[in-house]
Amino acid sequence: MKEVIIGNQTFCQFPSIQEGLDYLADMPEGEEKQLTILEGTYNETLTSYVSNLRIQGVGQVRIVGHFGARETLLDGSERGTFRTATFFVEGENIIIENISIENQAGPGTIAGQAVALFNYGHQVSVRNCRLLGHQDTLCTGPLPDCQKDGTPFLSPIKKPRTWCYQKYEHCFISGTIDFIFGGADAVFENCQLHSLAKDGRGYITAASTPENQNHGYSFVQCYLSAEPNTQNVYLGRPWRPYAKTIFKHCFLGEHIAPEGWSNWGNPQNEQTVSYYEIENYGTQNKRPSWIKRSEET
Repeated sequence: MKEVIIGNQTFCQFPSIQEGLDYLADMPEGEEKQLTILEGTYNETLTSYVSNLRIQGVGQVRIVGHFGARETLLDGSERGTFRTATFFVEGENIIIENISIENQAGPGTIAGQAVALFNYGHQVSVRNCRLLGHQDTLCTGPLPDCQKDGTPFLSPIKKPRTWCYQKYEHCFISGTIDFIFGGADAVFENCQLHSLAKDGRGYITAASTPENQNHGYSFVQCYLSAEPNTQNVYLGRPWRPYAKTIFKHCFLGEHIAPEGWSNWGNPQNEQTVSYYEIENYGTQNKRPSWIKRSEET
């Protein structure tokens, strides 16, 4: 296994994370690789296409970016959601652990969407990480075929995928609107989903599960918390009509809206989504008839 150490110590191969990723990208794809990041704050915007990779933070490791979707680029266009990520990951068989990935562009009213982690990888495990942002904190590939207006997505994706399996364990994920979104078959276990205060409604998930995919987002034994005085937060709304999301054995704070879920202003979505709540704890209110509860499963 090839290991690269990042940090400001004399024995470290590189001072920046991107330099280490670029070096490992030249290794044979099938070779196992490890990127060890020593404690510190790294003000970087990262792109990785490396497979068979373990990224491990030692101590308190923070990766901080500042791109927002409303930023105007040199050609006069806006950056857009999918070019804002602090860390973009594409590849297979990847482990990311003990790292804080942050987008500090600011609230959506100022910066627009601002992704911390854009995980376009398959067979990816994210463990004991902090994913911090406001709107669109965590994006999980694959993306839909095109945007809702029919135009293509502008993104760093090199090899489009139709299925991404991902797992998140013991992670802290914060945000305001759609702060976990995308099409992945993704399991979240023992994670804290923390809603930040904002005016108006908040949304934790916005799944875009492909129509023929059996599973979307599964939250198991997770903890739904919020800043003081936060309210009217919804468990999810469908970014695409066949969104699938399950909350099972989770603790729901008082910030969760009584109806729990939104149809994103389109009643037709109620006929196609698969939204389940199974034996959760905490705030329990009567949900709309199109939401399946534990007694109905």
